Amino acid sequence: MDHHFDPSSFDSDSSTITSDAMPRMPTRLLIALTCGIGGLQLVWSTIFSHGSAYLFSLGITKSQSSLIWAIAPICGVLIQPIAGALSDNSRSRWGRRRPFILGGAIGVVISLIALSWVSNIMHTLTTVFGHHSSDNSIIATQIGTILCIILLNMSVQPLQSGLRALIIDVCSSEQQNIASAWAGRFTGIGNILGYMLGSLPLGSISEDNEAWRFRFLSLLSVAILLGTVLTTTYFIREEDPRELAYEPKEGNWLLRTLLNVRDGWSYMPLQARRVCLVQFFAWMGWFGFLFYSTSFVGRLYVSESRRRGIEHFDLLGDAGIRLGTFASLLSAITALATTILVPYIASANSVLSVSERAMLTGFKSRTQSGTWRQTHILWALSLFLYALCTMCTTFVSTNGAILFITLTGISWGVTQWAPFALIGEEIAMHQGERESTIEKGGRQWMTNQSGAILGVHNAAISIPQILAALGSSFIFRLSNGNRYEDDNGISWILRASGVATLFAAFLAWRLK
Repeated sequence: MDHHFDPSSFDSDSSTITSDAMPRMPTRLLIALTCGIGGLQLVWSTIFSHGSAYLFSLGITKSQSSLIWAIAPICGVLIQPIAGALSDNSRSRWGRRRPFILGGAIGVVISLIALSWVSNIMHTLTTVFGHHSSDNSIIATQIGTILCIILLNMSVQPLQSGLRALIIDVCSSEQQNIASAWAGRFTGIGNILGYMLGSLPLGSISEDNEAWRFRFLSLLSVAILLGTVLTTTYFIREEDPRELAYEPKEGNWLLRTLLNVRDGWSYMPLQARRVCLVQFFAWMGWFGFLFYSTSFVGRLYVSESRRRGIEHFDLLGDAGIRLGTFASLLSAITALATTILVPYIASANSVLSVSERAMLTGFKSRTQSGTWRQTHILWALSLFLYALCTMCTTFVSTNGAILFITLTGISWGVTQWAPFALIGEEIAMHQGERESTIEKGGRQWMTNQSGAILGVHNAAISIPQILAALGSSFIFRLSNGNRYEDDNGISWILRASGVATLFAAFLAWRLK
């Protein structure tokens, strides 16, 4: 029995294909399609849970760490739209997405392993070239760290955009919702595994426990990433891009790519643009939480322990980080439960199929679509819950912080599903609407350019993170706290996050 899924097994003539003509993908292949996203999320959970603490162990300050983490959204703005457009126009016999997925995965493996041993690598290099000293070694380590993080985030972009675009490419419009739900579930599984391993005591391996913990998690995460990516690329076959009716623009490849990025916004459906606007303000709020919630719990734990007269800073710091990681684990479990339950709640009142909604236009189609209405309302409520939790950090103890971080898992679970489901359904619906008005060769644009559209969506996620990173760095400079002192920098960052997310909740509520 052939266990591969090949969209080209049905009629590939663009004059007869609609999104609804695509065969339904069985559950086992939906799992194969989306498991790579779980592997990538395990990498991110390693960064989120221990990345900041690892940077602190290398001598990097909190203010500097905020600027370093800004590399991720900068690459998201600059690299992912281009990577998406390049994959849209790829004519490789291996498919449009798979070469970018595999290449990105290899880059992530190399860069994360190099980051894990960056101090050893730079120490060796400064010794070999005869410039070894304590100051030179620290400077070289910081430079090497920045280079590794740049390479890591550049590699993530084609991997992430390829995995997301592949879902839109090979799933029928009716399955966009459930495929996004499976992607959200694997995101939750990746988070749970990463935070669970990060919260375990590894014992005293060396004087630098935090570095060895990060190395252990990095090696494990890249191994799982490779396994899941290979599963996706082996079992999921794409249509041969050389046989697609859509032809890319001729001319200089760079100009062609930039034009495709522009078209990704120009041809993006109005509701998808509104989803991007919600994402802009929502991710202005998510940045500080993702990178500093673990440190926030650790800071509270150290502060409370010091008030009880305990002064073993190193031991308290390690215990605090593990406690913060445990809080993130509870949040990840909550998020996974949310991604399993919420899609069924959202679709419970659906009265029209996607193909039927594609026959309607304007406001009428939105008001008759129970799935769309429920999805955006649930998204808005989840964002409001997140804002409430972050604003309450002013008054909480360590246990209270763990409770609030756990509750934010509901918001994170909805965030990992709702916007992608809304955009995926909207693209599929508009493809159906354009069938009767766009000439042959052009009507496949919406699906064939899904990489460019998702690149624009990712830019809407990344740009606010850059602004949030700059704001976080400024707040840390004002607070002037170190790793252990009871500074209020992280608390103020989380409160500011709540304000931005409140506005995002208002915009999500108004989606139609």
